[in-house]
Amino acid sequence: MASEVVCGLVFRLLLPICLAVACAFRYNGLSFVYLIYLLLIPLFSEPTKATMQGHTGRLLKSLCFMSLSFLLFHIIFHITLASLEAQHRVAPGYNSGPCEAPFRVATFPSLSVPGPGHPPALVQHR
Repeated sequence: MASEVVCGLVFRLLLPICLAVACAFRYNGLSFVYLIYLLLIPLFSEPTKATMQGHTGRLLKSLCFMSLSFLLFHIIFHITLASLEAQHRVAPGYNSGPCEAPFRVATFPSLSVPGPGHPPALVQHR
């Protein structure tokens, strides 16, 4: 009984709040994916032993897979960027070049010179 209440609260309250915060603070390609998940959550039943074998389980697995894959791609992007900076293969003004625009939209903004829309990156930069 208690586990069903906890699962319901996590699925109906905590997960939508986390997705809404992710959409509000990171407006890029990933926030659009999170917005789709946020709109899909009310269409699925609460997770139980039976529903985790069906569509609800697939929704949660795909959400975890998408989040972890975006995190992995983001880490790889920043490791590559840091290694290029360390080897001095990147020009000082690379952040404003045409190559970064698609990455910024997709979800890979460079944190070396953050824009005004990323307050956590500004705090980390200074």
